[in-house]
Amino acid sequence: MLAFVNARLIDGTGAAARDGYSVLTDGKTISAVGRNIRIPKNAEIINLRGKILMPGLIEAHAHIGEHPLYDGAGLDSAEQSHEYEKMRKYALEAGITTIRSCGDYMYDSAEVSRRINNGIIQGPRIICSGKSFMRNDAHPATTVWAANPATVANCGAYPKTCSEARSMVKEAVDAGMDFIKIIIGDTHIILWPKKFNQLENDIIKTIIEEAHRYGRPVACHVDHLEQAEFAVEYGADEIHHLIAIGTPDHELGEYVPLFEAMCRKNVWLVPTIAVPRLFESRRLEKRCPSGGIDECIKVFKMAYEFGVPLGLGCDAGCPGIVWGKSLWNEMREYVYNVGMTPLEAIRCATSQNARMMRMETQIGSIRVGACADLLVLDKDPSMCIDNIDSILLVIRDGTITVDNRCS
Repeated sequence: MLAFVNARLIDGTGAAARDGYSVLTDGKTISAVGRNIRIPKNAEIINLRGKILMPGLIEAHAHIGEHPLYDGAGLDSAEQSHEYEKMRKYALEAGITTIRSCGDYMYDSAEVSRRINNGIIQGPRIICSGKSFMRNDAHPATTVWAANPATVANCGAYPKTCSEARSMVKEAVDAGMDFIKIIIGDTHIILWPKKFNQLENDIIKTIIEEAHRYGRPVACHVDHLEQAEFAVEYGADEIHHLIAIGTPDHELGEYVPLFEAMCRKNVWLVPTIAVPRLFESRRLEKRCPSGGIDECIKVFKMAYEFGVPLGLGCDAGCPGIVWGKSLWNEMREYVYNVGMTPLEAIRCATSQNARMMRMETQIGSIRVGACADLLVLDKDPSMCIDNIDSILLVIRDGTITVDNRCS
């Protein structure tokens, strides 16, 4: 039992920081929050003396397997990566207490998630999609996974008919997957202007319908506006990326119908700004006229101002986007380029992500009954988002897992 007293509380809901708060944990959950709560005699009291107490961060789009070729292709299995050891370490050190696997070895990610939840190994809570639904002759099977046949075989689901799609969705549900990921793309991000055929529309529609029949939300990787429009029409719950290198250039006004539909249907957008930021030098080298970071920022800023619900993730685990601290950079992008306040960016990385993942009663905010996933910071990130890097303590399920107080 931990009792945090004299905290400056950021509760994750978007409310302003409040001084003089105490939070009591009992086992894995938060049992009391307030200015005048009763502290049991057997509690370990941690006097924060005005330091920040806030919810653990949530990474909404990551790949938890390491890269066997490091500078490029593939995703490692749990065995090859020692149960995703580096991811678990780097995520916790950055204050990430929940991470969402958007495409990895299905059974491996489920088993490691179970072992973490049972306290056998230490790490962030893992929310799993397992295999990504895609074509076997498109991205990423023939691009960033191409040199690693094991990744192609274990991390992708390749339905050629609607019947196969239904069977594969059932397989994912039976394996305990929390959501379904579909890759809808036709752009060769490495060999632009080469194009792929994309997954057939009737198969995409079937995957979404079947996932919903089992109560699973669907996240769609899309390369450009037209793909996002029909994904939303078919019932997708989330759109990830939205703009890829070399995709068609659109006037801002052309996004209005999409954003209207996303607001009306409560469809989430996870921009992963880290990706176009990473690819910008390659885009310029290839003299690719569209899909650049400036174009992306304008569209994502418009989505924010339009009121599209935004989640926050950075595609961590891709080459060049490290687990953990890259999420801090994504939060900075939201503040310095998209136009959010620091509190809004914090909310996106906590309670908004939890809502998107349908876990708002469990994670993402400091409330009675929620999981005791907490951060103690030396400086206030609601005043300056750069202060998100001043982590003193990381508490995961009521246990201190990172302690920087003496470092």
